Amino acid sequence: MGVNAQKKTTAKSTKAATENKTAKPTKQETMDWIGGKMKENLAGTLGDFRHFVSYSNGIFVYKKEATMNEWYFTTIDLNTVKGMNNEYSKDFYVTGKKLVNTVLEGKEYGTEKDFLSISGPNYDDYSAPFNFTADQALVERLKKAFATLIEYNSTQKGADEKF
Repeated sequence: MGVNAQKKTTAKSTKAATENKTAKPTKQETMDWIGGKMKENLAGTLGDFRHFVSYSNGIFVYKKEATMNEWYFTTIDLNTVKGMNNEYSKDFYVTGKKLVNTVLEGKEYGTEKDFLSISGPNYDDYSAPFNFTADQALVERLKKAFATLIEYNSTQKGADEKF
């Protein structure tokens, strides 16, 4: 009888550990993980490097040299991500109103874009500052993370709304 009691205790503690590992991450945890992967995978070629500037609360900033000692600063706001490509597309991109904003240093206004390429052939020539494509396992994890983030960012139906 003592052996059976031990087995039940072990089963309960294993179940609790499994539940903790599969809990849905918070919006902040999701954005922080995506931001970390973005920082690790900033793309660039010799003479055309992107440099990480900052990440905080879903706001990712990098810079790229425009001309000698003049920089473009690009801000990607993960809080605005509300969509992504369909599951059958080879092109992996995310969408959101004013998702990407690029400003020349010292200027007040820049260009705003609603699309950001994450991986794939980039058929529509969206901004593509990251080199995720080579690591397909990471791309699959990013798809799951962005899907979770989209759930958090989606506009929720009001109590008095029918649709």
